Amino acid sequence: MYWSNYVESHVKLSRKSEASVESDRVLKFFMDELRVIRASVQASMKNTSYNVTIHLEPEDNGVIQSSTCQCPMREFKCHHVAAALLFGYKRASKTDIKCSWIKRPKSAPPKKTVTMAEMYPPNQPGYSSALDYGRGATDTGCTSASPG
Repeated sequence: MYWSNYVESHVKLSRKSEASVESDRVLKFFMDELRVIRASVQASMKNTSYNVTIHLEPEDNGVIQSSTCQCPMREFKCHHVAAALLFGYKRASKTDIKCSWIKRPKSAPPKKTVTMAEMYPPNQPGYSSALDYGRGATDTGCTSASPG
C-alpha cells in the first residue's frame, strides 16, 4: 500500500494524515490513467488548502515516483501527501479515478453507424407481430370481432 510505504517509521506523519482523512480535510481527489494523483488538502489549523501531486510507478508495486505539495514542507514528507494517499485507499470512488476505457484502443475497428430503418425494418408481407393481433390485422388471416 502506498500510504504505509510513505509513512513507514514516521508515527507523527501517520497520525496527522489519519486525522486529516477522518476530519474530511481532503477536499478534492483525482487519479488519471497515467497514475498521477491530484488532490487538494485543507491545512490543519489554517483556512487554506494545499495542492498535492503524486506520481505513482507504472506498476502497482506501492512505490511513489515523486510527490509535491504547496505547503512549507514541500521538499520533505508532509502529511498532506500522506492524507491524499490514505484517502485514495480508504475513500476514493470509481468516479474519482479517470476511466481509461473512455478512449478506444487504436487497434479497435471504427464503429459502424446503424440507422433506425436498419434497426427496425418496415413490416414485410406475411410478417406479423403480437401487436398486430390487437389491431385487427387482416393480412395475417386474423380478424377482430367488431362490437355490435
